[in-house]
Amino acid sequence: MSYHCNNSECDLHKAHLPQSAATKLDHRCFLCDGGELVVPKLTLDGIIKEVESLPVALQILPRLQLLLNDDNSNIDDIINVTRADASLVTQLIKISNSAIYSLSESRFCNSIEEALNRIGFNTAYRVVGYVAAKQIFQQDLEIYGMTGLSLWEASVRTANCMQRLSSMIQASSDSYVIPDDTTAYTVGLLHPIGKMLVNHYHETYGIPAITDADYPLNEDAEKMHLGFNHREAAAKLLAHWNFQEEVIDPILHQSNPLSSKGDRPLACLLHVVSSAVLQFPLGCELTLDEMAEKLKPNHEYAAIVGIPKRDILKVLLDSAEECSHLTKSLS
Repeated sequence: MSYHCNNSECDLHKAHLPQSAATKLDHRCFLCDGGELVVPKLTLDGIIKEVESLPVALQILPRLQLLLNDDNSNIDDIINVTRADASLVTQLIKISNSAIYSLSESRFCNSIEEALNRIGFNTAYRVVGYVAAKQIFQQDLEIYGMTGLSLWEASVRTANCMQRLSSMIQASSDSYVIPDDTTAYTVGLLHPIGKMLVNHYHETYGIPAITDADYPLNEDAEKMHLGFNHREAAAKLLAHWNFQEEVIDPILHQSNPLSSKGDRPLACLLHVVSSAVLQFPLGCELTLDEMAEKLKPNHEYAAIVGIPKRDILKVLLDSAEECSHLTKSLS
């Protein structure tokens, strides 16, 4: 854990001194009179301020989403956005030369222009999401009992399922507007980012309130020890990163979709899909019939979504195959 001076006028008020330094100084500030070295009071705003700059691939996602939904945008606009990250360009070219996109008579693709023309914009968006997830979901989440790999798998598979299933939502209201698939994809991709934020801050600075807590933390424990939960942390972080409300709202309400005043069916779909992804991880060898027997989604949420359970599971199986393919193609 870190310490700072409790005097807001002191230069050490924004410092992160190690516990050993605070102990050596007998918890007395050496820069001001009367200041004490204490553990800062934890606030969500304070955590957000300590987040490092947004990974480039994640910066690209909201801009790319706007372009894909703009009828007036063209390939040059999309190329200019994706060129911002050299590693991303490399991955796009690599996937365009993989067996699934490259015909036997095709020549080797070696430019971003050729890559985008070959794989298409929607696949390019998924690859950007893949790279972004790799950048942000690397660390094991000890306080949530998840490995970095399982977190990445849950992120990417949920994103792929959300993208394919969102157009199948059968909302009861005639006024309901089906969300665009890139919004649904982004919601699925970033739904666990609040857990990443809390765990990263705890690993970096230490959160005394959860040091002796029982892991993995659930939402009740988060509220009790932190004063907020990972969904609220995600919403705050995504707003700080300038993501649109249509992405933030379903993530904020993923555990209780009926509390959403926004896209309630999309929040319900996120709950159903993310739960199924965790229940049936990569490597699951159950048949479709066996999975259908075991999957028991919340009846109310499933009714709002209106997609048959077997259709959801078929997409879930496809997402596992696509996730494995992406891993092999981009490794």
